[in-house]
Amino acid sequence: MSCRMLIAVGQFRMSQLLEDFKFMAQNKNEKHEYNENNPNFIHADGWGIVLKRSGRIEQYKKDAACWKDPMFSEYSNVPTDFVVLHARRASPGSTVSYNFTHPFQREDWYFCHNGTIYDFDITEKSDSEQFFARLLDTMNKETDVKNALRKTVNETKSYSALNFILTNGKRTYILNKHGKDKNGIEHPKYYTMKYLKDEKSVIVSSEVLPTFHGNWKQINNDKLIEQDLNSLEMTIQDV
Repeated sequence: MSCRMLIAVGQFRMSQLLEDFKFMAQNKNEKHEYNENNPNFIHADGWGIVLKRSGRIEQYKKDAACWKDPMFSEYSNVPTDFVVLHARRASPGSTVSYNFTHPFQREDWYFCHNGTIYDFDITEKSDSEQFFARLLDTMNKETDVKNALRKTVNETKSYSALNFILTNGKRTYILNKHGKDKNGIEHPKYYTMKYLKDEKSVIVSSEVLPTFHGNWKQINNDKLIEQDLNSLEMTIQDV
């Protein structure tokens, strides 16, 4: 599937973040391989949010475009210092339903993904949810989360991208890793994530957000970000 997603931590205006996210989901922001010749390449097949409110994590998602869901604007004035957003564009032949909408939640972890994983049968569950389940199973066997992530990634054979955000509200792991689609074609512009970091906040996003100005940096392919949500410290390492 093709998706847009972001995570923001620290001090930021929620209303501004939501407007930029909607702009990105509507295909009005960056140019990339998928929309160069297709102005209708929108992400309207579901959206979801995970955020912290009054010290507690909450989640909402719906199998509709974010800009068509009245609940989307309801989050504009929520005071928070942590939010994950995801907008889905279903792969051809894939189901548009609540069960296929991101983020997914299991145990204390939330997960959203951008890309298509060809290793799985997606008749009943999405490739993203199955990858998430495999990832958590490995994490439960390994003492080090990063080792579990690397092991799961290396066991996955065929994918357009494995880009994901995995968080429990205390620590976050963000993977930027793209491969080739079923036609053997890479899409590095679409799958290269970016981040903006200053002393007050960190934003990692599928695209540079148009109204958040600063020194945005690209995340190279095959890189894993580990982020501490209290200190805003982040490390980038090979996957």
